[in-house]
Amino acid sequence: MPLALLPPTTYWFLIISAFAFGCCVGSYLNVVIYRLPLGLSTNHPRRSFCPLCKADIPFYQNIPLISWLMLGARCGKCKAPISARYPLVELMTGLMFSAAVMRFGLDWQVFAAFTFMALCVAGSYIDIDHQILPHEITWGGAAAGLMASLAIPGYAFLVPGQHPHPETTRGMTFLQSLGSAAAGYALVWTVVQLGKLAFGKLKLRFNKPVEWSVTQPEGSPEPVLKAGDQEEVWSEIFSRRSDRLIIKATRAELGAVVYEEPCTLKISEESVTVVLAEGQTVVTPLEDIPHMGGTCTAIDQPREAMGLGDANWMACTGAFLGWKAVLFSLFGGSIIGACVSLFIMLLGRREWAARIPFGPYLAAGALIYLFTGPELIDWYLNVVRGMPAEGGL
Repeated sequence: MPLALLPPTTYWFLIISAFAFGCCVGSYLNVVIYRLPLGLSTNHPRRSFCPLCKADIPFYQNIPLISWLMLGARCGKCKAPISARYPLVELMTGLMFSAAVMRFGLDWQVFAAFTFMALCVAGSYIDIDHQILPHEITWGGAAAGLMASLAIPGYAFLVPGQHPHPETTRGMTFLQSLGSAAAGYALVWTVVQLGKLAFGKLKLRFNKPVEWSVTQPEGSPEPVLKAGDQEEVWSEIFSRRSDRLIIKATRAELGAVVYEEPCTLKISEESVTVVLAEGQTVVTPLEDIPHMGGTCTAIDQPREAMGLGDANWMACTGAFLGWKAVLFSLFGGSIIGACVSLFIMLLGRREWAARIPFGPYLAAGALIYLFTGPELIDWYLNVVRGMPAEGGL
């Protein structure tokens, strides 16, 4: 039911209720953002806790937005500062939920929109912090999108006013959602593979030897390469079996074996080949090396235009929003990323741009499509055809 048909009191009650509900969901998303990348359960312990002193936060100090202001942005027990990100996530989610109700009205599709927006918020912040998009967000979201297409009568990929042909069944809508998810994944997977070939390797050079290591932090689902202030997860380095990580080491520790002389390490997903200065090589299965580390002067690692996590995310976007949203998100995300990077560089903070992965830009493009994508597409096509845009944007 369109909200315009409701009395003003009921209209604003729904908008405010959606905002409050969104703030509560945002509070839970803060838990997901913090715990999921660390391998912690988002349900146990049930009560939120201070990351520093680990003290449980009582319910009266965990009221979205209000508690952060009342506590002066500090933990109620140890007085450690609480990041402004927590109320920002709550406020952002609340505002988006309100906007979704205004756009979709009293329709079951609005709950699908809530779900997708929550996934965008959680996935974006996790990607910014850890440069990963967890499968729980991407593939779990894709599954949720498929379920929505099957469960909601007349599901129309979250486009208000658009309804499928009267003869379209839930099964047909499900297949369309599945096809869009597959197309989104395949498109970005192709970009990833072509990017590997086009961009070759990321070459890191250091003026003096820096510490490097390959370890699997507690709670992390995969190993992490660290070299100086650079950090990369294993799956982002080895997305193909042919990928090789090359380290020019001045010292190398491969488990109990230590090489004190300069050597070159050629690392694959199966083995580590050590090339000594005199040309001698030593090959060791990767599974026999519990940890690696030492010092190095150079690292060559496979580089790609996008990560496979982005391909997974596009599968989620396609499942919820359809194939048009996949194309829109890629195009819109690229424009947003370019504009943000240019602005950051104008501020003289080039290193900030390098720290922002592509996932948040894709999520921003998808959210723009969710709220005004079809109108933007119609406006653009009319401009290209030389026709006046009816009603503007």
